Amino acid sequence: MATTSERTIQRAELVSQGYSWEYVDEHPPKVTLYRHAPKLNTAGLIVEDVGVALKGIPGNPDYVLRKAKIGLFNRPPGNGCECKWCRERAASSTPKRDSNGKFVKKQDNV
Repeated sequence: MATTSERTIQRAELVSQGYSWEYVDEHPPKVTLYRHAPKLNTAGLIVEDVGVALKGIPGNPDYVLRKAKIGLFNRPPGNGCECKWCRERAASSTPKRDSNGKFVKKQDNV
């Protein structure tokens, strides 16, 4: 059982990850989490891609918070997502511009 100060810290961390304020007190027993970061094996190859739904994950606040730190969230990834993995993907997919402000061609975009 967590103390009041531990619950307050946990609540603040969950809210910063996009969960509701009431999640600590009213969490469901099982949740579906979505990958926002690909799962890699020891060789660095992608085992599970972004967007994979993982069903039946325990809904305990401390467990969900640990999973959020490795890129698993209760909402699917998308353009409106503000997690660091979605922001990195969005930044890398935007075309680059040269010093004149013109878009750089794909073959020149190194």
